[in-house]
Amino acid sequence: MWTCTWPPTMCSWNCAWPAWISIRAGCPGWAAWFNFILIGARPHPMNDLALLSVPQSSRAALLRWVALGLACYQQQQPRDAWETENDWWQQHWPPANGPLADCIRDLNLNIRETFLLLLTGQVETVPHITFALHGLQQPDSNGSLSVHLALELVDNLFAPTPPWTTLDLLNSPLLQHNVLTLEGDVPLPLQSLRMDTALWSVLNEHRPLWPGTHPLPEAQRQLLPTRSRQALPKLAEMLHSGELRTLIIRGHPNSGRHLMAAELAALLDLQPIATPLALWQQNGPFQLACQHANWLPVVQVNLAAGEALQWPTSQPHHPAVIIINMDGAVAGEGCLEHLIGLPDQAQRQALWQHTLGDNTLAQQLSGSALLSGPTILQLSHSAQRLARQSNQPVTADMIRQARQQQGTEKLRLLAQPVLRDVGKNAVVFPPLIDQYLEDMIARAQRRESLWCNLGDTMQASSNPGLRALFVGESGTGKTLAASYLANRLGAPLYRVDLGAVMNKYIGESEKNLGLLLDQAAAADVMLLFDEADSLFGSRTDAKQTGERYANNLTNYLLSRIESHPGIVVLTTNNRERIDNAFNRRIEVIIDFPLPGFQERLRLWHSHLGQRSPGADIIRSLASHCDLSGGQIRNAVLTAAGTQSAQEPLAARALIQAIAREYQKLGRSMPPALDNLGR
Repeated sequence: MWTCTWPPTMCSWNCAWPAWISIRAGCPGWAAWFNFILIGARPHPMNDLALLSVPQSSRAALLRWVALGLACYQQQQPRDAWETENDWWQQHWPPANGPLADCIRDLNLNIRETFLLLLTGQVETVPHITFALHGLQQPDSNGSLSVHLALELVDNLFAPTPPWTTLDLLNSPLLQHNVLTLEGDVPLPLQSLRMDTALWSVLNEHRPLWPGTHPLPEAQRQLLPTRSRQALPKLAEMLHSGELRTLIIRGHPNSGRHLMAAELAALLDLQPIATPLALWQQNGPFQLACQHANWLPVVQVNLAAGEALQWPTSQPHHPAVIIINMDGAVAGEGCLEHLIGLPDQAQRQALWQHTLGDNTLAQQLSGSALLSGPTILQLSHSAQRLARQSNQPVTADMIRQARQQQGTEKLRLLAQPVLRDVGKNAVVFPPLIDQYLEDMIARAQRRESLWCNLGDTMQASSNPGLRALFVGESGTGKTLAASYLANRLGAPLYRVDLGAVMNKYIGESEKNLGLLLDQAAAADVMLLFDEADSLFGSRTDAKQTGERYANNLTNYLLSRIESHPGIVVLTTNNRERIDNAFNRRIEVIIDFPLPGFQERLRLWHSHLGQRSPGADIIRSLASHCDLSGGQIRNAVLTAAGTQSAQEPLAARALIQAIAREYQKLGRSMPPALDNLGR
C-alpha cells in the first residue's frame, strides 16, 4: 500500500493522506510531483480496486485520472499506475454524479473522447498542464493541445484499442456539438483543440453566468393576468417532460412576458437568464452549459411584420423561452405560443388598491387605463414619489404625470408628447360636437366592459380599441379636441412623427409602425395621426412599384389599427382622401365645422380673457369675422404682442391682426371690421 509524504510547499491539502490506497491517484490533492512511499500490505483483506472510492462528484477523480495519464505519457509515473486506474474507469464507465459526468452521458462520450475533453479543458485553467503540453510540442506551440498530439496521447494511453484518426476526431460528438473547436489556418494535424472557458467553468461546478447574459428578476406571479397564471403549471409540466421544447411568449412590451418566464423557471427549478439570440443560435457550448448549470435561457426576439425566425433545436434538448412582440413569427420543432394579455378590470383594481391603498382611486384608474401588472406597479411607485415631494396623497393627476414620464423612451423616437392641459372651459364647439365628444369619452371609459352581455357575433369581434376620425378645415379644433379627450381620460397624448415613421427602405416603415403601436399599447397612450391622409390615403391600382409599396403599407396599417387595443385619433381636412376601408373600421367620425356666431363669441371671450376690449367690440368681432378658432388664436397673439400685458387689447390692434389673418387666406377683411378699427 501507499501513503503520501506531501511537499508542504506544493500540496494545498496539507492532510498527510492517512487512508490506505492502492494507487497514488487516490489522494484528493494528488499531482504528478507528489511523493508516495510503499509501506506494506493493507490491513484488511479487501480488493485493491474497492479501496479507491469515487467522491460524490466524480469530477475530481476524473481530473486526477487525466493528470495521471499525462504524467505517464511523460514517463513521470509508472505505466502500471495508469493502467490500474484506467482499468477501473473502464469497468465503471460512464462516471456518475456531477455536471461533468452528466455531460459525458448526454453526449455519449467514450473514455478516449472524455480524456480529450478533460485535457483540453485543463489546458485553459491549469498552468502545469499548459506548460507540460507546451514542452511536448516545442518549438511550435502556444500551449494548446494540437490534433497530432491528441491522437498520439490517445493511441499511447489506450492501446491496444484501434488507433484514432483525424476523421474519427472530426466525427466525434466533441466537434459535432462544438464542445471543442479547431483553431489555426494550418493543416488539420497542426490545428489546436480549444474549449470555451465558460463551458469548462460550468462543467467544473463553478457557475458564474455566461458572458453576455444576465439574470432575470425574481418572479412576481400576482402581476400576471389570471389566464397566464392558470396556464403556468401545465406549461411547466410540458417543458419538464420534453413534450414542449420552446415556449414562445407573445405580448406587448412590459406586459409581464419576462415575469412569466421567471415564474416558469421557478416551477422548473431553473435559473432564468436573459440570452442574446446570436448566442443561442451558436447551437453548441452555451446550450450544453444551460443543460448542466440549470439555466433557463430567455431569448428576446425582435421581428417586424412579415419576418419569420426558424428556431434551432438544442442538442441535447433543453427548455427555452422566446419573448416576442406582436409582429413576426417563430417556427421550430416542439414550439408552442402563449399570448399574454392584460389583467381584467377586477385584477387591475386589486393591483391599484394594493399599491396605492385608495379604493376610490383604484376603481377609477382600473376602468380608464388598460395597463399591465408591471406597468401598474411602476406607475404607482412613480406617483408615490411625486406625492412625497408635495407632501400630499396620490391623486389621479399624479398618476397621469407618471404615465407621461414612465417608459416612453422608445415611443418618443417615433412620436412626440402633446403636453397640453386642456379643460372643459378651454374648448368651444357647437352643442352637437360637444355631445359627440362626451359620447366618445363615455365609450372610452367603458371600452373594456362595453362588450359584456352582448350577442355572440359581438363577442367574436371584441376589441377594447377605439378609433376616431376628426374631419374639418385647419384651425377648427381637431387637435385641441384630441388633447381635451386625453385630459378627460387621464391618458398621455402622443402626436405621431410621420418623418420618423416613414422610411425609404422597403419594410422599414412597417417595422416602425409596429414598434409605435406596440409601445403605445404597452403604455395605453392615445395616438394622434395629424394629417392622416398621408398615411391612410386611398389605395390605387398599383401599376408602379411605388404604388404597390404604398398599398402594402396601407394594408399593414389596416390590420394593425383594427387590432390595436388603444385609442387612436386621425385628423384630416378631407374625408374623401381617407381609404374607404379605414372609414369602415373607424367607430367615431366627427365633422368639425367652422364656428358659428355663438361659438365665435365664446371663442373671443375664451381667448381674450381679462384683456378683452369690451363686450360690444367682441360681439361685433363675432358677428362680422368668420375666422376659425385657430385663426382667432393667431390674431389675439399678434395683437397681444403690441401692448403691455397689463392693458386691455385695443380694438385697432385686434383689427390689424385680423386683417393679417385674412391676408394669409387671400381674402379681403369685411368692411364692417375695417370701420370698427378706426
